[in-house]
Amino acid sequence: MRTDEIRTNYLRFFEERDHRVCPSDSLVPSNDPTLLFTGAGMNQFKDRFLGIGVTFRRAASSQKCMRTEDILKVGLTSSHHTFFEMLGNFSFGDYFKQQAIEWAWEYLTGVLGVPERRLQASVFEDDGEAYTVWRERIGLPAERIARLGAHDNFWPADAPALGPNGPCGPCSEIFYDRGEQYGPGIMDITHPCGRWVEVWNLVFTQFDRQPDGTLKPLAQKNIDTGMGLERMAACMQDAPTNMDIDIFRPLVGAVSDLSARAYGESADLDVPMRRIADHARAVTFGIADGVLPGNTHRGYVIKRLLRRAVLDGRTLGIDGAFVHKLAPIVGRVMGEAYPEVAEAAEGIGETIRHEEEKFLSTLSRGLTLIDTAVRATQEAGREQIDGRTAFELYDTYGFPFELAEEVVAREGLSLDRDGFEENLEEARERARASAKMGGDVFAKGPLAEVKSRTPATEFVGYTTLTAHARVLAVICGDELVDEAPAERNVQVVLDRTPFYAEAGGQVGDAGTLFGPENLIVEVEDTQPFDGLAVHLGRVASGVLRTSAQLEARVDAERRAAITRHHTATHLLQWALRQVFGRRVEQRGSWVGPDRMRFDFQHAHGLSDEEVHRVEELVNERVLDNADIAHQTLALDEARQAGAIALFGEKYDETVHMVSAGDFSRELCGGCHVARTGDIGAFRILSEESVAAGIRRIEGCAGLAAWRANRADTDRLARMAAALKAPPREAPDKLEGLLDQERRLRKELADLRRGDLAGRLSQAAQDAPEVAGVPCLAFDAGEVGGRALREAANTVRKAFPRGVALLGGVEDGKASLLCLVSDEFQARGLRAGDIVREAAGYVGGRGGGRADMAQAGGREAGRLPQALAALPEIVRDKLTDAHREEAQDA
Repeated sequence: MRTDEIRTNYLRFFEERDHRVCPSDSLVPSNDPTLLFTGAGMNQFKDRFLGIGVTFRRAASSQKCMRTEDILKVGLTSSHHTFFEMLGNFSFGDYFKQQAIEWAWEYLTGVLGVPERRLQASVFEDDGEAYTVWRERIGLPAERIARLGAHDNFWPADAPALGPNGPCGPCSEIFYDRGEQYGPGIMDITHPCGRWVEVWNLVFTQFDRQPDGTLKPLAQKNIDTGMGLERMAACMQDAPTNMDIDIFRPLVGAVSDLSARAYGESADLDVPMRRIADHARAVTFGIADGVLPGNTHRGYVIKRLLRRAVLDGRTLGIDGAFVHKLAPIVGRVMGEAYPEVAEAAEGIGETIRHEEEKFLSTLSRGLTLIDTAVRATQEAGREQIDGRTAFELYDTYGFPFELAEEVVAREGLSLDRDGFEENLEEARERARASAKMGGDVFAKGPLAEVKSRTPATEFVGYTTLTAHARVLAVICGDELVDEAPAERNVQVVLDRTPFYAEAGGQVGDAGTLFGPENLIVEVEDTQPFDGLAVHLGRVASGVLRTSAQLEARVDAERRAAITRHHTATHLLQWALRQVFGRRVEQRGSWVGPDRMRFDFQHAHGLSDEEVHRVEELVNERVLDNADIAHQTLALDEARQAGAIALFGEKYDETVHMVSAGDFSRELCGGCHVARTGDIGAFRILSEESVAAGIRRIEGCAGLAAWRANRADTDRLARMAAALKAPPREAPDKLEGLLDQERRLRKELADLRRGDLAGRLSQAAQDAPEVAGVPCLAFDAGEVGGRALREAANTVRKAFPRGVALLGGVEDGKASLLCLVSDEFQARGLRAGDIVREAAGYVGGRGGGRADMAQAGGREAGRLPQALAALPEIVRDKLTDAHREEAQDA
């Protein structure tokens, strides 16, 4: 039975029994940024298990899961994975033990057709209720029901009286007998032979563990089950390991082909093949769900898995980037259940390739350092490599500690983790000490003193742009002062303010503070400091005194421009998700009065059509003129309402949610327009890459968008005037002129090639010889590398035997081409070696085959020296070859 069939008939079985079939949650939990990855089917139903927001009481799913706690076992055992699917059926205060057990048995024996004699069960040693169901309702003989302790059959603890506190309960597990070929003919499911495989775990959540360890019965008893899809498929397909089932065979086969090593011939080589297949699938699904290789959190996990696969590839003899070639295979074999992965496979492969190439560029140097450290450690008679070396591998070469640890373990050594951590912390301290952040002035000195005796500033700027306030503190330079006269730069702390302090990407407000006796303070910026809003500005007139009562007035026009851009940013994120799906995840934003910036995860640049579609969707929502609503509510309520949270952001229990109509909800503390129509218009100005897998869109709204359009119109008018054509005809006329230029360039190139052939024939007759080798050094003039390649056949006809070095200059760059005839290759002359030497004269590099090679450099003025050096280079190469022959003799 194919894996896809098992998944389908499992969900159908429980759908027929009134379960709501729920789609898999993302590997990045949609409602819980505190989890690194979704690791179990119950994660998306956490609130329902707690009785929150229950709209249905039965559910079933096939959940994508990612776990790395057993990463070192992947490939070694028959059933461990990093990425896997968990089939599960769930009850939220509905059915309980008897029904869960009976349905599990019915599915296994009735739908899958598993012979009853191949199944056993286990129960928690004190769970008489579950034992009775197995014994009396199912009819399982007593010798096939194992009573096990809390370590095996109680969730989630080693013993029911131990933590963690909260919902918990006993388990019942179902085991499948793989047959005598996998172990001795015994019935002990706990025997480590591998004959018995746990395929299904039924968790009966019925207690609330108290702080004193007592188990209090829950008012709502729940069922949480999990059956590993890959394990069940291995049983149904009688596969020796999970990696031998239908959805893994194409992946393992591809690795076998890439390495030219047969799978199944060597246990030592089978392990890295299986591990590469597992990691390629995990990385593909991780990227599909928006997790790009990175240096922190989820991104670090994906990067580590990818680099482990690359290292395993080297073990198998695979040179260069290759894991990206497996992404389309993952998409193909998993596409029936996850078509979105199949559709995105090409882009995912490009993301993987980029990361592979980045790692490979430093891998050789890192491995050389490891080899040196291994030899030094072994020669010194030690078994552990010092932590400083481990840190250098991490800091300089990008080797995660765990990867380096695995590499040295193959030599029977270990790495000093404590020493590594000490060096890492020292580096962090140095970074913190040398950081020059704009907010450092707030991190110490007078503001720290103000904070110690002043409550947080009350922000009233959501509903008003003016407010009466009292001055709590005035800072001039780095001193707290009682008063500041005119022309002094100041930092002012008020008890309440309508000024927004920069946060969440929105810039701080500007405006004016008005006080008695003609006091005017021009506020240029507002910055946060640990709950305080700090107004940075200049005393324009009067004297600013502590405790003074004044009126704070925000620059209304500037704030309006900022809010247009901030709301447009929310609409932009919504539009991107409409076009590219939920995998679009915000990675930063900046909102100012003149423009906005939005960074997001995406593997490729956007096409013009995609940019236009996103821009159009935003403007459609602008025209809808939907209300913008603000709500302060509990974090869990906001998540249930579908609010987008910034992953990695730490939120308070109470959050601010901003909604645009019924289509956009985000957790955001910033300022916004009242209705989407207030944005006026939205314009995307640019789309570009800012990091691997991170794209940036810059845009503008309102008058800024109108000004951008007007500027484009003016530029078009100037271009049309220069072309002497009406603006609407200017693009066509420009294209015609460019076509004409291309034709003229081609004609010029043809003329130069004809001239080149004639000059080459003459130069070939005058070529000097070095030790019997004709050497032609030829300056081809104003030509580039492409023209030199095209001239190769002409050179061979005019100069059939010898060494030719051609040079040319185009756009300020030098190009070189070297040709070596067959008879002189046999004497040790290689075109790649010769051109590499010559390239050094022009500040470049190059290489190639023995018969033809190319190079380039930026120091075009030194091309004559490079060409003049040919005889000397040939003489040196012949001498080296002769010396090697003598040594061999």
